[in-house]
Amino acid sequence: MDGSALRATLQESRDGLLASLRGLGEEQFRHTPHGGAWNVATHLAHLLRTEREHVEHARRDSDVTAPDTTAANDGDDALAQRLAVPQIIHGLQASRRQLEALIDGAHTPAAAAAGAHVAAHEREHAAAVAALARSAPQSPPVIPLAPRA
Repeated sequence: MDGSALRATLQESRDGLLASLRGLGEEQFRHTPHGGAWNVATHLAHLLRTEREHVEHARRDSDVTAPDTTAANDGDDALAQRLAVPQIIHGLQASRRQLEALIDGAHTPAAAAAGAHVAAHEREHAAAVAALARSAPQSPPVIPLAPRA
């Protein structure tokens, strides 16, 4: 996949994630469903951590194999509790800019693999976030997310 197609795929996955966040309030971000599954904030913190790890892997390694990011999954709930939701969103934006710069600047096989993996992973979590957003109790929005112009 060339750089522009990969960027479009990344934008599509991010748009899907952000669409499910529009209008959510703090209580909805932090609402933990029955059974102790992850809340929306934890999904976002997980995406932030793993995207950063993929960017670092692609920067330092020519290996196209995606790094194993599951080892630290247990810490994602703590990261979600430590960071405010707007901080997580801004972190996601920053890590995406880094990934896109890596894809544009040194379109290596490792950068392309990182981009493809991040987009697929984000789509997977966006579906879970959308389901959580539908089931969480209503509350005032934390940050208004306007559609991209």
